[in-house]
Amino acid sequence: MITLGKFNRLRAVRQTDNGIYLTDREGTREVLLPNKFIPEAGLEEGQYLRVFIFKDSEDRITATTTEPRIKLNEFACLQVREVNQVGAFLDWGLEKDLMVPFKEQPGRMMVGGWYMVYLFLDEKTERLVASGRYQKFLKKEDIDLKDGQAVDLIIDDPTDLGVNVIINHRYRGLVYENELFERVERGDERKGLR
Repeated sequence: MITLGKFNRLRAVRQTDNGIYLTDREGTREVLLPNKFIPEAGLEEGQYLRVFIFKDSEDRITATTTEPRIKLNEFACLQVREVNQVGAFLDWGLEKDLMVPFKEQPGRMMVGGWYMVYLFLDEKTERLVASGRYQKFLKKEDIDLKDGQAVDLIIDDPTDLGVNVIINHRYRGLVYENELFERVERGDERKGLR
């Protein structure tokens, strides 16, 4: 199965003038890896390659070897490149910018601004979109973390007590001011212990 918004390990099945078509183990669906993303060493039929799957500007499912700044069901602090009549468009490291519809904006997003967002798959359009209303995606109950467990942190907004953090792309947390041993900015990624 080919999953949008994630890295997939796919097999090269045929070469065309536009690139190489890849498929999953079942061979049920093919996706194009454009020529510009084919590794320098080449890719032979039958070889497997780790690729990120997204929809291009013409709404076709496409593969890339480029690492995006955010993946499906993750959070990141991204910069707005453009705002138009349908929403804001964020730089997520790929050629096609990532859209934040107006209904998913916490307030009007501005060009050049940096915003914490969550990447999800819109079930109606089957497109990857971001939400600036990211808190609704954070779990507040059934927190599955143990004391002393190593965790991944994304620095969020400052508070009077310290700084809010996103833990393991799932939970909201707080790091107290006296527990910060370096200057941090919103969007910074750090390791921590619960």
